[in-house]
Amino acid sequence: MPISYGQWQSYPWKNELALQSERVAIHYREMLLDNFDGEHNPMDMLDRAIVLAAFAMRRMFEKRIVTDKLKSQKISIRTFPRLRSKEFRQPFIYSSGGTAFRNYSFETASAKCLNINDVANEIIHSSQIMFAYNEETIPTGLLIASDRNLKDRLLHFTIEEFSTMVKKVLDDCVTSATDRWDCETGKVCAIRE
Repeated sequence: MPISYGQWQSYPWKNELALQSERVAIHYREMLLDNFDGEHNPMDMLDRAIVLAAFAMRRMFEKRIVTDKLKSQKISIRTFPRLRSKEFRQPFIYSSGGTAFRNYSFETASAKCLNINDVANEIIHSSQIMFAYNEETIPTGLLIASDRNLKDRLLHFTIEEFSTMVKKVLDDCVTSATDRWDCETGKVCAIRE
């Protein structure tokens, strides 16, 4: 029985990322409409699109079909810290949000530098995905609380910031790939330029 395999390719994941990024933008705009009338809930569709976009990005990083330069590059993400003066209220499992104003301080945003892969992981493992709009201290955008950092902070980005991150991945192009096996350590090293 033959076993088939091939080299990891970026094009199926870039195609998926481009499609889901477009869907994020569509459902983001729908969320801003006061009188949206459709057959779906824009928040449900936004959640789906952003998680699938994040999965496509993570897959490309895991399979080393992005350049080492992009893999190591950090981007600045706006964060809102946990309110330390109050007891943290765990969100309900069935809800994509809630208790945000009780748990987090929106008075002062800070910035955290993360790899794009780390941002993708936080989206995939989100306990909360919320949409903020018409708030004085919060720019219109997405609020993400991952399982791992739920009790520490929220990530926040606008649609333009999300699109810029996606564009970095879509524009990245590996032109040279080298894999090497070290017989002494048994480890495989990879270089992507």
